[in-house]
Amino acid sequence: MSRTVIMDSAGRIVVPSEVRQQLGLVPGSKLILNVVAERIELTPQPHADDKLLVRSGQRTVLRPSGKVFDAAAATRAERTRQLLK
Repeated sequence: MSRTVIMDSAGRIVVPSEVRQQLGLVPGSKLILNVVAERIELTPQPHADDKLLVRSGQRTVLRPSGKVFDAAAATRAERTRQLLK
């Protein structure tokens, strides 16, 4: 996939939503920036402890992973964890 993006005056670019969804990027995702020849490469930073549930604002949401996941059991566990706080 090839896209043209525009950098703003603060040096920021927006990663298109299709790319974010494809790579499972959420707010707070870390990217590794490499300069290769005359190119910029951004690579999602691998997580050894990659969590399926992530915080999004005040909500806990399921990160897209392509793996089978029991959302009901995870929700019960999260509620139990919050009650024990």
